[in-house]
Amino acid sequence: MYNQPLAYFITFTTYGTWLHGDSRQSVLVENHSTKIIAPNERFYEHEQQRMKSRAVLFDEAMRQLVCDAIVERCLWKEWYLHACHVRRNHVHILVHSSESIDKVMVSLKAWCTRKLRQSGHQLPKVWTRHGSTQYVFTNAKLLEKIHYIVHEQGERGMFCVAGV
Repeated sequence: MYNQPLAYFITFTTYGTWLHGDSRQSVLVENHSTKIIAPNERFYEHEQQRMKSRAVLFDEAMRQLVCDAIVERCLWKEWYLHACHVRRNHVHILVHSSESIDKVMVSLKAWCTRKLRQSGHQLPKVWTRHGSTQYVFTNAKLLEKIHYIVHEQGERGMFCVAGV
């Protein structure tokens, strides 16, 4: 029997800021399987050349806009937002929803993009394709993820916690 997760831990990055082959590991999905990509300078350069627009880094105002958009979307969809932290090049979200994890991520990314464009940020691409999605099944893991989002992301910047 399948247990409903307590929350989804979702992370997605801004366009062009985490390319395959760079100094961090990345994940490549091919034919319904995932493959860890180690640092590889030639692959990284190839990925840079394939970019269709410049990399996106959020300034303070953009980070606030994205954070507000996530809160707004969660309220509208009646999802429970445990925590959210918007960084210059990525977003961490811990949310409870009865919808699928992929639908939640796609909805949040689309809503943030819409709000950015409505405020005058005409970015051809905002996000990388897909993101990281994890299910959280225990209270201990839920608290661990909240701590990670709130306390392990550097300066406090744009974040919200508990109960939206």
